[in-house]
Amino acid sequence: MSNQTIRLGLVDAINQLMRLADACDDANQVFELNIKIRELFQRLDRVIVAELESSSVAFDEALIALDKLTASAKEAMDDTNKVAATIAKANDAIAKVEKVVTGVMGILAIL
Repeated sequence: MSNQTIRLGLVDAINQLMRLADACDDANQVFELNIKIRELFQRLDRVIVAELESSSVAFDEALIALDKLTASAKEAMDDTNKVAATIAKANDAIAKVEKVVTGVMGILAIL
C-alpha cells in the first residue's frame, strides 16, 4: 500500500509537469521539464519494484516533496515565471524519492 502512495504522487507530478511543458513557451524550460519528467519516470520504475518502508521519515519527506512539486506545477500553469521554481522543486522531489528507493535498480534507463 505504501508503494501505491508514492506511485500516485509520482504519477500526479509527472502528469502535471507534462501539462506544464505543453503550455510553456520557453524552449529551455521545456527541455528542463522534459528531463525532470524522465527522471521522475525512472524513480517510478524503481518504486514499482521496491518494498518501501512507509513509516520512515524519508517516505514522508518524499510524499510532501511530490505534493509540493505537483502544486507548484499547477501554479506555474497560470504564471510562467514560476517554472524555474517548479524545476527546483522537481530536483528536491527526485532526491527525496531517491532516498526511499536506495538500492533498487531500475528496469530501464531512460536518459
